[in-house]
Amino acid sequence: MHQHFKNTAMAVACALLLAACGSSHDDPAPQPQPQPQPQPPVVVTPPEPVVTKLELLSSSARAMDSVAFYRGAAYVSLANSKTEGSAVLRATLPLTTASSWSPVGMGACGMAPQGDFIMRAPRIKMVGENMWLMQPWYDAPDTMNEPSTCILLASSASFVPRDQDLKVCNDYFCETLSMQDIKLHNNRLYSNAGGGSNLLTSKDNGATWQVVRGAKESMMCYSSKFHFIGDRVFVGGECPLDMAFVEAYQLNADGSALASEEKLPLTLPEMENRNVQFIDSVPGTQQVFIGVEGGLMRSEDNGRSFKFVIHEPLSDAKGYPYIGAFLALKDKPSTLVIGGFDKMHGRPYLAWSKDGGTTWTDISAMVPGYANKGGDENSVGSVSALMQDPQGRIIVVVNERADSQGRLMQLTLGDK
Repeated sequence: MHQHFKNTAMAVACALLLAACGSSHDDPAPQPQPQPQPQPPVVVTPPEPVVTKLELLSSSARAMDSVAFYRGAAYVSLANSKTEGSAVLRATLPLTTASSWSPVGMGACGMAPQGDFIMRAPRIKMVGENMWLMQPWYDAPDTMNEPSTCILLASSASFVPRDQDLKVCNDYFCETLSMQDIKLHNNRLYSNAGGGSNLLTSKDNGATWQVVRGAKESMMCYSSKFHFIGDRVFVGGECPLDMAFVEAYQLNADGSALASEEKLPLTLPEMENRNVQFIDSVPGTQQVFIGVEGGLMRSEDNGRSFKFVIHEPLSDAKGYPYIGAFLALKDKPSTLVIGGFDKMHGRPYLAWSKDGGTTWTDISAMVPGYANKGGDENSVGSVSALMQDPQGRIIVVVNERADSQGRLMQLTLGDK
């Protein structure tokens, strides 16, 4: 027992001695670690601001009316001239300044050179799966056999007439009704063929037409503009002359006629004698716009009431725009572009809004023809069409003069 306590005491003393003095098998003392060096501050380069600009894509000595996009290509329509008939040109997408344009077969649908008549331009528009061509018809020996309405089918290489049922006769003469617009709504086509208060409809792709409003004959007034919202149709124009109007009607169940001749209630500002230039709405919103001479009206309750967002007085105005072209961007419905011409100064008009039409930025000075000076009506430049191409770019059709110098341009909107 005594020996055991002795050995234990020696072991404890040895352990204490080792703890105090260290051991040759201990790890070396830790070395000081290098301190991290401060990194230089990250320099953030702000992106270059996007500048509003208008760039030329293609030009023609003749006037251009419209542009359409169909089966991977762009199409533009050209007016006739003193030496050439009307034409439609085609270029593969995407459009660039190097794009090669080739003529599309017009078949029987081309209009002859001007001759003794004023310049005439075909209007092209995609409606459903087909491209439609609309053009003025004149009762003259050189023009009376020209179609007023044609169609480019996916299965055809050239335009073919589609106006057989628009040829009408009265007790004194026969004529072919011309239309300025055609739209598809609920599987029916509608047009303003014949002008005035006319609104016609077709359920067989234009083979036959029935009257919704007006008559199946030519009217002396300007063609009414029309637009559909659900089962309501909006019409607007100036008929009789100097009597501007906007009206809305209820359609019947299949859209073949008005449910009633009674007008639906509308709240409108005083229009004076301002002829209607277009009626359109912004998809996915309650906004409806109506362009009139010298102004632009907006509805924010799906077309039940309207107020002016652009309103120039009949006299002493800073300008007097006729706004006939309207575009709401597909990916930014609050961004709007409008175009036409300023009658007061005889020059093109182009403006845009980033807040749904509350405020507008006038960029007309960028448009070719803005600086034109001349005393005749043919010197007036204009913006005749606005479209977004399949790549989402804004395409603008400009005429430096009313009768010539067509320009196809790309508009880029800036950050401000």
